[in-house]
Amino acid sequence: MQLITKNSAFRSLFLCSIFNTTGSNLFALAFLIYASTYPNSKFYISLVALFMVIPSFFNAYMGYLADRTKDKKRALFMTSWIQTILFIGVAFTIEQHSFFVFLFCILVNLVDELLAMYKDGLELPIMQIRVSSDDIQPAYGLIQGASSLIGIVGKPIGLALLAVLVNSFSMLALVNAGLYFISGIVLFESRKYLDIEVTKKLDEGKFHFSLKETLLQIIKVFKVEGAMSATSLIIIILIINFSINGILPLIDLAMVRHNPFGHSFGLAVTVFSVSFSLGVFISSFFMHDFFQKKDLSFILKLILGMLILFSLLVIPLGLISIVVFFGIGYCFAKVNPKLTSIIFQIIPKEDLATIRGGISTFFATASSLGVLVFVALANLIGLSLTFYIIAFICFIALIGPTFINLFKKKY
Repeated sequence: MQLITKNSAFRSLFLCSIFNTTGSNLFALAFLIYASTYPNSKFYISLVALFMVIPSFFNAYMGYLADRTKDKKRALFMTSWIQTILFIGVAFTIEQHSFFVFLFCILVNLVDELLAMYKDGLELPIMQIRVSSDDIQPAYGLIQGASSLIGIVGKPIGLALLAVLVNSFSMLALVNAGLYFISGIVLFESRKYLDIEVTKKLDEGKFHFSLKETLLQIIKVFKVEGAMSATSLIIIILIINFSINGILPLIDLAMVRHNPFGHSFGLAVTVFSVSFSLGVFISSFFMHDFFQKKDLSFILKLILGMLILFSLLVIPLGLISIVVFFGIGYCFAKVNPKLTSIIFQIIPKEDLATIRGGISTFFATASSLGVLVFVALANLIGLSLTFYIIAFICFIALIGPTFINLFKKKY
């Protein structure tokens, strides 16, 4: 917490993150509830899930744009105000129930996600320069923990606020716009702390996404981590991202008919989201725990095991699966701050957002495919069988490295 009080640049970026995350959490749940009010709610909820995977394919490009932005501090607060305008537009249209209005709101959310990636890329070199290397991991732990806390309280508050506003989605969109506006004001007021020097010519070269280069960067990160088999860990992380992000929209679909809380769709979605966020939040603030001395492969295998258990329990024993989902969040929170710290150590600031964006795109592609594949399967073969397929995939990933090692030793 001393980092927040003593480092002005980090404090402004931290506060900006809080306002942005609060707004997105408030409206994300509201938009799901809004989708569930349409006659064919399963179709509209699936449509939201499918459209929201699109931004992940542009992570590397948004990072490239961030790296090539000369005045990063100005771009930060200007982007916040553009997001403000977008959600004012949503506020004026969302109450008109039609397919085209619904599509407009999805497109605004899509652009909002792209702008959030762009802002993240703008912040990276500022964080790298203004925060010492020893403080990077705690800094991202604080941001991750705060985001998780907002995930815990934001959705319940969003439900309560929506009730107070008599289910006025337009008013909630205005609240979201206000939060983005405040984040822009915070960044504008702190602009003198956000100045950095960029030595590389910003207009040289053209954007290209190289899968080979991205894989080399990922392997380099895992080699710094000291992993025995970087390839195995990469495959496991891909499968974890593929599975977790595929499960999230399936939970929304499952709660329509397999709700352990009766007929309250909003409450069920909130509880599952809060359980995962609570796990991430507690884990982020307790880095010196049982997992501190455990290697990355142990944590990833534990996540796979819990994903198998969750997939088998979520429909028949929804209440027990909530506890397992908490455990998944707790273990998952151990991975990202550590890897981000390593990336900061080995990547120069001029290319930080592009390369990190490339790595994010690589893993996010697996996440997006998970959403596309599992939502499609859920609509074609049913939810139960889709969850069994997820459990099977995670089981193969869990036992696969062991069999590969045995095969190598034998031959």
